[in-house]
Amino acid sequence: MLDFRVVRVGFVRSLLWHRYGPFWSRLLADADADVVFAEAEDVARWRDDPRLDAISGRGFRMAGAEALALASCDVIVVPSLNVGYDGARGSAQDPFVSDLPGALATVLPGLPRVMAVPVDLSVKGLDTLAISLLSLVNPSPGLVRRVWQTHQAYAKPPVVPGWPAPSMGSLRLPVGLVGQPWNLTEGVAKAMQREGELLLRADQVDPVALREEGWRVDEKLAPTDAEALGAVRRLARRSDVSRIRLVLDPDAGADAWLARRVHEMARRPVEDVELPVETFEPTSPTARDDVVEGEA
Repeated sequence: MLDFRVVRVGFVRSLLWHRYGPFWSRLLADADADVVFAEAEDVARWRDDPRLDAISGRGFRMAGAEALALASCDVIVVPSLNVGYDGARGSAQDPFVSDLPGALATVLPGLPRVMAVPVDLSVKGLDTLAISLLSLVNPSPGLVRRVWQTHQAYAKPPVVPGWPAPSMGSLRLPVGLVGQPWNLTEGVAKAMQREGELLLRADQVDPVALREEGWRVDEKLAPTDAEALGAVRRLARRSDVSRIRLVLDPDAGADAWLARRVHEMARRPVEDVELPVETFEPTSPTARDDVVEGEA
């Protein structure tokens, strides 16, 4: 029996991990890859690397620090936020928004092979990409085929709760929470909650539906911009929404473009709020990240 070397695959978890990470990490772990997550202290050691000065935005800089902390791996998996988009409109003028995996590989030469995976598990061609990645970590065609047959049923976006229907008799005041998708984390939502409010968060709605809404405004928008503006468009149609709270990263130049568009579209008072500094603080893997437990 041939003895194949185990391939170490590192995952960048800073941005939208909940959308893509559990599926891809479990898939590759089942193909006998050694799935690696960077420890918080290792990421922290790289945060002041001068090469990261070329990166705009707190989340993207943290992704760069994670990639550096994973440099001993054979492969690094990085999320593609706007897979298939080849334009340069809006926020996508920033190369890290339009092509994060490619931009990281360019700014951080010497990284191991960087593989891009879409954050959207509903995109076309996912099976081809999955088989390609599986073949990269395991040379057995039979095992690759079996692993994909096992996991392909889980290749679907996570379920989101959606917004409650308008209720004029509610005791809580509905307020919309919008921003770039990677900035709307659970921690950010908690920081933005105010007493007496019902927070209608953009990340509670199917992102595919929000993108379709945004593309009705401008069909040339990058998917992430369409998602953010689609949420604004939906909120503006609700009679019960009193105002919109817009989360902005002051270190991301692309957010200035988004702010202008949100203020133009909202038809409601817009409250600009700064992304909490601790949003992308590195954390060590938790029990939820354990990829060998099986599918959730």
